[in-house]
Amino acid sequence: MLLAAITVVVAAGACSEDFTGGGACPLLCPESGVEIINDTLDAVVVLDSSVRGFPLPGTESRLTLLQRFGSGDTVITAGIVRFDFIPKTLPIGADSALVAKVDSAELRLSIASAQLDSFSRRDTLKRVPVTIDVYDVDTAASDFDTAAVRARFRPSTLIGSYTVRRDSLPDSVFVRLDTAAVRARVQEGRLRVGLRIRSDSSMQVPVAAINFLRFWARAPGLDTAVLRTVGPSSSSTGEGGDLPALDRYLIVLRGTPAPPPQVLAVGGLPAQRGYIRLSLPSNLVDSVTVVRAALVLTQAPVRGRTDDTVRTPIQANVSIARDLLDIGRASLLVRSTPGLFEQTRAPSDSGLVRFELAGTIPFWRRTPEAELPRVIVLRSSREGEFPSEFHFYSSEAPAHLRPRVEISYIPRVDFSLP
Repeated sequence: MLLAAITVVVAAGACSEDFTGGGACPLLCPESGVEIINDTLDAVVVLDSSVRGFPLPGTESRLTLLQRFGSGDTVITAGIVRFDFIPKTLPIGADSALVAKVDSAELRLSIASAQLDSFSRRDTLKRVPVTIDVYDVDTAASDFDTAAVRARFRPSTLIGSYTVRRDSLPDSVFVRLDTAAVRARVQEGRLRVGLRIRSDSSMQVPVAAINFLRFWARAPGLDTAVLRTVGPSSSSTGEGGDLPALDRYLIVLRGTPAPPPQVLAVGGLPAQRGYIRLSLPSNLVDSVTVVRAALVLTQAPVRGRTDDTVRTPIQANVSIARDLLDIGRASLLVRSTPGLFEQTRAPSDSGLVRFELAGTIPFWRRTPEAELPRVIVLRSSREGEFPSEFHFYSSEAPAHLRPRVEISYIPRVDFSLP
């Protein structure tokens, strides 16, 4: 915008001179009749949809253990941590022996400071007890069968607990584990645990890191216990290495309610992204100078949830996926472009929300639409960490609520000499 202002000033100065050939410099002289055309494109959305399942397992910046109560707010999350490479033996001189006994075992967690918003700060001041439970969630099912893992959160698999008042929760937590359960898993060479919280109040505990599993083990022929310290590790990744190592990841035991019809949902748990594919007239992408452009959405309020007034940045990104059919992949492969700014909103807000596109259209101009669909992806800046969910009316809503593009442009100027 500053460059545009400078251009206008220079143009005004140039045209203040007495030029006899003003018709030959249409960009500089007002007598050339240059005008800005304003247009609203209503039927511009080819496809829009909410895509669930973000972030990908193993890419979370932290494991937010969450428990919510309420008619419209009953989210429960859990963290999964894998220790897939635990030594089964202890050294005895030049030889070794299998672990026969575990004297004690503990899991160390680092708790993150929840200072991102007023709700999180208020949560840390609650003078009520919170318990971090640790479960043995190892299963013979596929590494990617999360349903089998969820089924392991039951009383018979509980192997450790730590209880403290929430306002006294330290930065580092040591959870003592059942020695018999740890010994059995050490003898198999791996331990996989699930973390979740319990409290009489809605609560969240953000776990920044699972530092280590530590245990004191004995073997025949050893007079004293040997200390073993093991960090999280995973023996599995996605096919061809297309997924991160799953040494720690978040699962949702109970998610946010399904969104109503005629809306695009962004955020929630499991987190959703809003996929919006546009069909812009080719001349507006290739043959004009865009002054301003915006994707205009109408937000529908979400109320009755614990965090409905918490303001969160909503990011608009451009998809760089070239596959028209796989909208999940298109929603994953995204990048930012100049001017495509985020908007900070609360779920309970309503009204028009504008995402600027003027810097995105030049990006699209470089590649034909047949090769790179014109896709905007909306996502919460706290996806996977916070259950805030935002609703925007989709292309199936009444006409006055549907997404649209507002654009101001100048027909492309020909600088060639007559």
